[in-house]
Amino acid sequence: MVSNIKYRYIGWLEIHKALSILAKRVLEEYSPDTIVSIVKGGLIPARIIGDILGIDEIGYVGVKFYKGIDKRGEKPFVTFTALPRLDYKKILIVDDVIESGRTINTVVDLLSKYNYSGLKSLAIFVKPWSPLKPDYYYEVVDKWVVFPWEICETVREGLDITPDLEDPSILDHCTPASRAERKP
Repeated sequence: MVSNIKYRYIGWLEIHKALSILAKRVLEEYSPDTIVSIVKGGLIPARIIGDILGIDEIGYVGVKFYKGIDKRGEKPFVTFTALPRLDYKKILIVDDVIESGRTINTVVDLLSKYNYSGLKSLAIFVKPWSPLKPDYYYEVVDKWVVFPWEICETVREGLDITPDLEDPSILDHCTPASRAERKP
């Protein structure tokens, strides 16, 4: 149970507001050709920021680091890649939160084998203790951040976020059959 964790729930309205502000900042000084999303956390923000910026080309790098709420593994590792041609492109790496910078550094190292023409990073939130700050971020936050696309995962981990939900009945959808029950 993780009931003693201090968290901040971020709803869809704030997500769109934050990403709109970030898109404006990006366009003031950078013109990315493609987005590389750090999956899982950066998947949805990358899609939204791509939509706002008018960028259709999105690549994906799966990186595993967290084992649960506020529990990290020893070091991040790449689980998969699905990347478009990156040579001579301006790339924007997108993630949800930067806490230590180790995940984004893993992706930067992976991308170093390409001959891209520019590389910038964006995260919605950054922790105050992170030694790495992305080129673009919305806010510094010192709590565990819960996004609307991870409500069920958060509840399964034992964190009660019910008081912060716009509509707590959304939790009714967080009880699907277990994997064992779904297998034929």
